[in-house]
Amino acid sequence: MSFSPPVMHNGQRLQKIEVPRELEGYLDGTLFLRGPIMDEAGGDPEKAWRALGGPGTGIGLIAPVQVHGTAILDEKRVLALPTRPRADGILLHKGQCAGSLRFADCFPLLLSSCHPHPWALMLHAGFEGTARGIVPRSIEFLENRVPGFRIEKTYAWIGPGIGSCCYQREKGRDAKTALGIRNLPASSWIDLGERVRFDIPKAIGLQLFSAGLPRDRLFEYGLCTSCNPDQLYSYRAGDLFARTLFLVRSGPAVHKFHPWWENI
Repeated sequence: MSFSPPVMHNGQRLQKIEVPRELEGYLDGTLFLRGPIMDEAGGDPEKAWRALGGPGTGIGLIAPVQVHGTAILDEKRVLALPTRPRADGILLHKGQCAGSLRFADCFPLLLSSCHPHPWALMLHAGFEGTARGIVPRSIEFLENRVPGFRIEKTYAWIGPGIGSCCYQREKGRDAKTALGIRNLPASSWIDLGERVRFDIPKAIGLQLFSAGLPRDRLFEYGLCTSCNPDQLYSYRAGDLFARTLFLVRSGPAVHKFHPWWENI
């Protein structure tokens, strides 16, 4: 259980989250990777949603303007397109809306459980968001919004993003580097002198484990976006506009809707 093998639909590469048996019918997560649909959308979630046939499902799409922060939205139709609040996380548990976030080096992070009822929390967890504390903030958010939330009953998936092989920041002239050194686990970065090498997925994992997530419930995609431009979008590798689209739905009504991409 982790990520299904990637498949092609008219040249568009997509990959689904493999869900545990207890969440079958209650959770759907799909990554739309490099391909003509995402190229044409150019990072615009409304264009991507139309191209995927989303409006025809009757499901609203929550697609916040991402700001590398820690704000998280709760699933409400009033927050769906054309409304676009500023946030980097979405809690989904009603099945009435899909959530979407977009990526080109930052990491998609999905937390989900059926305890005490099916829910999913999707996050935009790049360097800044992770350094600012979006992971512990998400745990706090779940404790406040999901009565009976238990981290030990939660599953987590880290999608594709830029690996430590390619992610370095200048130390002396970049204030955000100091933020990372100060807030990220010490074993997730290496001081190279004038630059610092950061391992963001390792930092995310360590923060989740520190909160109590069992290690066998974390699944990592593993591919670096910068090293695999044939499959994945990477801002650092030159993708200034097009983005990987992460679509997630969770809740009691998910099994009643079957967009075309769910049948691949």
